Amino acid sequence: MKARLGSIMPAVFTGVAVALCGWYNLSRPSILILHSYDPSYAWTRDVNIGLARVLKQRYLYQLRWYYMDAKRHPSEQDKARAGLAARAVIEATRPDVIIAIDDDAQQYVARHYTNDGRVKIVFAGVNRDAADYGYDRADNVTGILERMPLAAVREALLGAANFAALGRPIRLGFLGDGSDTVDGDARQVRRFDWQAVRLGATRQVGTWPEWQAAVLALGAENDALLVAGYRRLRRSASDPALVPVEEIVTWTEAHAPLPLISCDVFYTEDGGMLAIGTSPYEQGEVAAARALDILLRHKPVDTLPMALSHQFIVSMRGAKMQAKHFVLPRVYEAAARTGNQYYP
Repeated sequence: MKARLGSIMPAVFTGVAVALCGWYNLSRPSILILHSYDPSYAWTRDVNIGLARVLKQRYLYQLRWYYMDAKRHPSEQDKARAGLAARAVIEATRPDVIIAIDDDAQQYVARHYTNDGRVKIVFAGVNRDAADYGYDRADNVTGILERMPLAAVREALLGAANFAALGRPIRLGFLGDGSDTVDGDARQVRRFDWQAVRLGATRQVGTWPEWQAAVLALGAENDALLVAGYRRLRRSASDPALVPVEEIVTWTEAHAPLPLISCDVFYTEDGGMLAIGTSPYEQGEVAAARALDILLRHKPVDTLPMALSHQFIVSMRGAKMQAKHFVLPRVYEAAARTGNQYYP
């Protein structure tokens, strides 16, 4: 009898341990991280780094990830299908908190859960206004808005040695594709008080020939060009294939007769001259911290007001800066090198 009991007890113990482990996993609160884009996209990659810096105690909660891949599949039909698929995942898994990142995730998924008592929404990377998604009237939504560091761009333009002797306001143009994200960027640019910098035309185009024509036209009218998103450019009006980003940036840098600045840090990674961009790390860190405030500390959403981005990153290519004869105070290069964002 003792021998039988001795052989049964380990099996009973193992069974109970497995059951408890399963119960614990099922009872843990859950977070769904919903990305608009794909994990290989530089912005998404760096937002994930910010998320990981905060979401370290994974034994306390479950994490799931979903990527809509809207950059590589940008048609309205593709994004609508991706949104329906993401909503199906939400209905099946019932997360306690959704961290929804970038505008497509809001437009096609998260906004459908405003004022839904079953789930809380934390957004990040939103270029448009929160009201565009009904978040200003929602009691279950908070997050961080992505705002271009335009004051830092203005400061860099005014500090550039090659503009010091102009004797007139610096003329700045704006160019981007027709995406929702760039719509939000263009809105920010038009609203900003540029002071001693004069904002010229803000152009958004949909095709590669339109982009090329706009680069040359804006280059003839301005002293510098602010480059926004360009990943949605179609080859032509009759060819919906997306133009590779390296081709876009290489051609633009070679043919633009003026310095090019972007507020997207990945612009220099793609081969561009200079970026003074919103920190993707801050977006991830703040969103993750808000999610844990809700999930673990049980803070009411209405005590967590929506935040604005404050941190920015400087990234530059030295050879391109020299080619455009664009000279900034040395602290800019030091900032780029410190952040491992300086390219020769």
